[in-house]
Amino acid sequence: MLVDFMLIGAQKCGTTKLAGQLANHPSICFCREKEPGYFNAVDDWRMNLSAYHDLYSPIGDQICGEGSTMYTFLPEYRDTHLRLYEYNPNLKFLYIMRQPVERVMSNYAHRLVRGTVKTRPDHAVFATPDYLNRTRYAVQIRPYIERFGRENVLLLIFEEYIANPIATLDQIADFLGVASEGFRDASSVPSVVHSSVGEYHWGGTLAKFRSASIVDRMAAAIPAAIRTRARRALGRKLESKPVFSPELRQLIWRFVEDDVAYIEAQMGRRLHIWREGYTE
Repeated sequence: MLVDFMLIGAQKCGTTKLAGQLANHPSICFCREKEPGYFNAVDDWRMNLSAYHDLYSPIGDQICGEGSTMYTFLPEYRDTHLRLYEYNPNLKFLYIMRQPVERVMSNYAHRLVRGTVKTRPDHAVFATPDYLNRTRYAVQIRPYIERFGRENVLLLIFEEYIANPIATLDQIADFLGVASEGFRDASSVPSVVHSSVGEYHWGGTLAKFRSASIVDRMAAAIPAAIRTRARRALGRKLESKPVFSPELRQLIWRFVEDDVAYIEAQMGRRLHIWREGYTE
């Protein structure tokens, strides 16, 4: 078997919800681990390929897919796209992006509630390169477009996905060659987007322990009500969104504006929804 498509980002742009919807489609066999991160962390991807394929159980003519956002983490993992091309040159990719400044803010809030960042936004954003690196959408997705071809990379906009999930899922169905009706189950269309604000999350060492794959599978067997009580007793909650000053927002925008222009050129349209308040 070969995996047919991958959801490769961007981080903090709704990939978890989208992966769940893909997994619910009857013509799709989605990886049992949403983010196996197999190809970014190996030199020889052939060595443990059978173990990676064991994460899939396709039935009939189902197509296979996974969702590892780290496949576009640059410069941490520079050759992932080359390994993937060697693995399957016909791979298709889904890449969903949100307004860049909002993505940085969401990433910061995610780390703040989990206790992995303790400094102010204006310090943290520029002291930790990946805040901006993972928001440089052109830098992250260009290697895939150049290697696999623009026709094999579907660029999606997070804000449009949230406003009209059915329209976005129809695009995905057409791109993957599956029936759009397979996404019509109401349970596959979320009305609420996961947020770092107002919800309890595991923090610090507990978050790392909880994210381990074996612990994650064990936790799935525990009733949801018990998991919720444990998270409220032991976890953290962010009461409100962190405040990013107008000056910090504009500075972040300056760093990513050229990337936005590249994405607009690739999509053939201006992203007014991103530019409002910055250039419009």
